[in-house]
Formats: sequence, C-alpha cells, structure tokens
Amino acid sequence: MEQLFSRNSTAPTPKGIPFPEYYPYVMDYRFPLTVASLYIVSVSLLNPNSNAVSRIVAKQKGIKETNTKSTPLMTSFVFLHNLALCVFSVITFINMGSAFVMNFKNHRDNFTDAYCDRDSSLWNSALGYWGYFFYLSKFYEVVDTIIILLKGRRSSFLQTYHHAGAMITMWSGMNFKAPPIWIFVVFNSFIHSIMYAYYAATCVGLSPPGKQYLTTMQITQFLIGTPLAISYLFVDNCLTDTARFATYINVAYLLPLTLLFINFAKNMYGNKNKTFKKVKKID
Repeated sequence: MEQLFSRNSTAPTPKGIPFPEYYPYVMDYRFPLTVASLYIVSVSLLNPNSNAVSRIVAKQKGIKETNTKSTPLMTSFVFLHNLALCVFSVITFINMGSAFVMNFKNHRDNFTDAYCDRDSSLWNSALGYWGYFFYLSKFYEVVDTIIILLKGRRSSFLQTYHHAGAMITMWSGMNFKAPPIWIFVVFNSFIHSIMYAYYAATCVGLSPPGKQYLTTMQITQFLIGTPLAISYLFVDNCLTDTARFATYINVAYLLPLTLLFINFAKNMYGNKNKTFKKVKKID
C-alpha cells in the first residue's frame, strides 16, 4: 500500500500547466481526501432539514417549494457559473476527443497500443494536460452545491456522493496515469457541455425542453463507460499495478453512482410517465 502512494508511483507533471510548482500539492492523496471530507461534513451540517417522503409527494402533486431564494445578483452569478463550466467542458471535450481519435490514427497497426496508450502518446498530447484541469474542475463544481444551499434548498445524497467521489476518482486516474481515465474526461465533459448549457439557458428565462433526457444521458455514460473501464483489466500488459488500482477505484465509484441516478430518474420522472399513461387511457 505504501508503494501505491509513494512519489515514484505518481504521474510526472504535465507539460505546459500553469503554476507547476503547486502540482505536487494538489496531487497529494491527502488533498482530495481532505477536501471531499470537508465537503461531506459541510453539506451534512448546512443542509436544511427536510422530510424526503413529503418532498417527493409534493413534487408529484406539482407543489413548488416556497423556500427558494433568488435575487438578480444570485441569478447573474449562477448564469456565469454555468456558462463558465459549459465553455470549459466544450473546450475539454474538443481537445480530448480530437487527441483520442488522432491517437488511434497514429496507431493503425496496433489497436491495443492505442487503447492502452503504451507509448504515452495520448497522455503527453492531451490527457495529462486536460485531465489535470478536469481534475481541478471537480473541486470547483462544489459551487453547484453551494448554490443549492444558498437558495434554501436541500442537497441530495446523490449530489454529495457524486461530487465527493469525482474528486477522489479523478485524482486516482490522473495520479496513477491510468489510461481508462480518458473515459471519465471525454464522456463527462461531453455531458457537462450540454448540462451546463441547459442550466445557463434556464437562468436567463429560457425553457429548453429535454431535462429528462439529461438524466438519461448521464446514466448512459455510466452504462457505457463502466464496461469500457472494466475491459482494460482484461487486456494483457495494458495497466500497471497502480493504474489497475485506480481503475478499481473508478469502477467501485461508478456502480453505486449508476444505481443512484437510476433511482433518481425513477422518483423524478417515473410517476410523470405513469400519470401520462393514465391520462392517455382516459382520453
């Protein structure tokens, strides 16, 4: 276990990142563990008391929450927050997606060399750099929860697990230079590009359709990404011991997360679909 967390087992500092002198500090395993722990404790202490069952029933009946606080300043801040994450996600997806495709073009003769990134070409060209920024973004995304709490609403267990776990899993993938971490970066940046664009639009009074499909897309990324990550464990000479360890951490995180999202979709949209079917029968 000591070897897993030794400095010799960590990935080298990506070329071109700003303030490289801080890289060893934010990539120390104590950094994500400490921030994630503080985040969980803070949410537990600051979350307003609420009866989960009554909230679900009220939502099903179309009763709006009365404790939501919003001001022009808050609205502007939320819009800029969502816009910034949307733009960042788009840039990350474009750079990572194009680098991933180029990596396979450059390794036409050997699929597994490209898939496992055996010569570190994907890591050196994009994954090390953009993956590092994506890792840092997981700490900034805590602002999502802060906004919910400032509006007087309750942050769900799903959101707490999602944000805290993302810090640790992204750290493990980047710190141990695990090739499967590209899945997290590419898939998640694509989903976030759409998700934060949607939330930015709602901030300015627009009502884009398809909120339900955002949840479906999030679940789909897990259903596709998890088997992809697991596949790396069965390719010969694909992962180092530390990269294998990071892959186990990511899979262990994704399995409960997928179930939590499916349960969320059932509670949020399942009853709407049943109501729609009943109305259709009456018609």
